[in-house]
Amino acid sequence: MDLSEQGALDGLTVRNRGVFRPVRTRLVEDGKPTDALATHLAARAAGGAGLVIGPAGMLVHPSASGPAFVDAYDDGSLPGLTSVADAIHAHDSHIIGQLTHTGAESRGDWEMQPQLAPASSPSDAAYEMPKQMTQADINSVLDGFATAANNLDRAGFDGVELAAGPFSVLRQFLSPRYNTRDDEYGGGWNDRARFVNEALSRVTDSVDGPVGLHLSLAELEYGGYEFDDIPDLLDSVEGFDYLSCTVGSYATYNQTHAGISASAPDLLDPITTATDLVDAPVIGRLPFTSVEDADALFDAGVDFVSFTRQLLADAETLSKAAASDRHNRCIQCNQKCLEGVYGHAHGGHVECVVNPRTGRETDLAALSAVDPTALPQRVLVIGGGPAGLRFASIAADRGHDVTLREASDSLGGQLGLAAEGPLEPFTRAAEDLEAAVSDADVKVELNSPVSGDTVDSSWDTVVVATGATRPDVSTYDFEGEVVNAFDVLEGASVGDDVLLFDENRWIITVQTGLTLLDMGSTVEMVSSDHYPAFRTEQPNLPGFVAALQAQGAEFTGNHTVDAVSADGTVTLRNTLTGETMTREPDTVVVAGRRHADEDLYLELAELRDDVYRIGDAISPRKLDRAYYDGEQLARRL
Repeated sequence: MDLSEQGALDGLTVRNRGVFRPVRTRLVEDGKPTDALATHLAARAAGGAGLVIGPAGMLVHPSASGPAFVDAYDDGSLPGLTSVADAIHAHDSHIIGQLTHTGAESRGDWEMQPQLAPASSPSDAAYEMPKQMTQADINSVLDGFATAANNLDRAGFDGVELAAGPFSVLRQFLSPRYNTRDDEYGGGWNDRARFVNEALSRVTDSVDGPVGLHLSLAELEYGGYEFDDIPDLLDSVEGFDYLSCTVGSYATYNQTHAGISASAPDLLDPITTATDLVDAPVIGRLPFTSVEDADALFDAGVDFVSFTRQLLADAETLSKAAASDRHNRCIQCNQKCLEGVYGHAHGGHVECVVNPRTGRETDLAALSAVDPTALPQRVLVIGGGPAGLRFASIAADRGHDVTLREASDSLGGQLGLAAEGPLEPFTRAAEDLEAAVSDADVKVELNSPVSGDTVDSSWDTVVVATGATRPDVSTYDFEGEVVNAFDVLEGASVGDDVLLFDENRWIITVQTGLTLLDMGSTVEMVSSDHYPAFRTEQPNLPGFVAALQAQGAEFTGNHTVDAVSADGTVTLRNTLTGETMTREPDTVVVAGRRHADEDLYLELAELRDDVYRIGDAISPRKLDRAYYDGEQLARRL
């Protein structure tokens, strides 16, 4: 079986076996889909996905609410839903809408109401005690499933999928952790599955297309059902036309979407168990499903392969794979796909570090559709880090004659140092950026430092991408000697007992701490936040904290380093109470902040008008800004 082969779901013929599965976007306004949401989903259909499932988080009842959800039960959502369906169909793809009720895994303060759930068993991801659903509540929610499904049918959707994964009251009814009822909806598997089966039946009666079930094969929660329960789980559920496999609950999404901080659960064996038991098509995925994973999933018995974050990283992944063309890969960072939605960062909607168009599809055309430049120029790019590489490849693809000069003997800039330990997946970013520059025939000159007097007037445009300098630990004015965290990452020696002062507040502190622990040092991590690296993305932070604590790191939160004396004694001050205490470590390591390497730009800006700076040369920020700055300048030049 191959991704490009035609497939079928209960009579629905799909042009290939690549699926874009639901992902929360927050491209929603007042409970209704926006044009941005339709364009976002359509970009994945245009990029080769034969089937789109979504939008994610379409609610079936007003007792579940929130700003990230589509109110599919509301007739007022029909125009937006119709636009979504039409946008997908315009690319010869199909769309199946996914319906859910969040149950105990949300909160009621958006509508000032209690949350309905199988029982008064709160989720570890929420702070509210839910209300146990009465029979009247159950009947009303079942009516809501039928109404919402009918609305999707009226809007032109090709089928309906019921969510029994994270954020789902259906999974909660199946769960011994959440469902402690003693009536006909609680107890053994068949009773706990009763509500799910009734919902499937009501939806099947309401639509003409296939009705699927998106099911967590294990909750990964203490007291929840486990992979070993798959036979009983699948034996109890009936009435679905296809099964879509996922894992976990909202409380365990730091495991299921582990990214760079922890190893996600292996789904291949559980999916194989499911395909052996289910007499219906199965849609399968692995953590961060890549094109290379498809063969293993087909061997496990799935009929379709679902992708999420890979199609955020490159919406054209499937069409490029079919043509044997290179595509940009997901780097598992969680910095924008999850943090933008769940952490409400970066504008509060889905985006992607390595693909600035994601979440901005209404504003930015696909790079494959961007017009060639009307005025080709000779362009000099100074610096071969992420910003310079991203700019250079796109500018050259648009027809500019681009030369890139890098002072060192390799490309990638600080990605080379960053892409180690937990950030090893960032290696993909460096490789893909360099491959894009090669594909675009950019002239690359390594070991070529540039000064202001060597940039002559033959260049039409100069782009400065010199990045940022390393933190200067001498600025702390400590009497005693301290070691730069960047030097530790490059192998600097330290003592047996290390105090790591977190002034960076992000992942470099974690990298440094893990490196020190691997070197055999005992480590105390001091931070003015509650935890070290506290500004790390919330999907990643729990895994990093667990990894550090598992190796014995001690955390001293809400403290700062006031002084390091000449004999190495460290004075700590509690930032909340003002009280002080001392430590006597063998070595003090400081994870500080970088500064823009802007001198060359400022020098050139005095000499010429056609000079720009991008990325960290403007201000040191995360990797997404380097991609964004480089791409935006290349698009408009």
